[in-house]
Amino acid sequence: MKEGANILTTPLTKICNLSITTSKFPNKCKQAKLKPLFKKGSKTEPTNYRPISLLPIISKIIEKVIHEMTLNYLDKFNILYKYQSGFRTNYSTNSCLSFLSNKVLTGFEKGMLTDMILIDLQKAFDTIDHDILLKRMIYLGFSNSTIGWFKSYLEDRKFFSKCWG
Repeated sequence: MKEGANILTTPLTKICNLSITTSKFPNKCKQAKLKPLFKKGSKTEPTNYRPISLLPIISKIIEKVIHEMTLNYLDKFNILYKYQSGFRTNYSTNSCLSFLSNKVLTGFEKGMLTDMILIDLQKAFDTIDHDILLKRMIYLGFSNSTIGWFKSYLEDRKFFSKCWG
């Protein structure tokens, strides 16, 4: 892709723009090849593998464009919590921990008690109710065409696997 960037830029831009203007995510980009990735333990136990979805490169490009546009919207209207660290440029686990440490120390210095509830949502993306997400986007002021694009992106996903050697 990098070597052919000069040639591929125009058609890829047209595909991205077409996806956005029609509010449709291409069906061919919704087909993921599942590959098992070994975690630990016995290699004969299926539970010791986690599935990795391999998507077409064009899918990743469109996703990146939409991700940037969505973040720009969220930033422009100050929708995100100012200390939200996940999926944001210049924020990380370290910046989140730094904020948390500072908050605890400040409270301690003022003689306050600090409580904390931590939740680790495994497979968080898989647990999101798509209807609730789309309704939340309406509440946040996203346009109907943007919501239509996300609806198209989320529906009719297909996965297949093959034996890996």
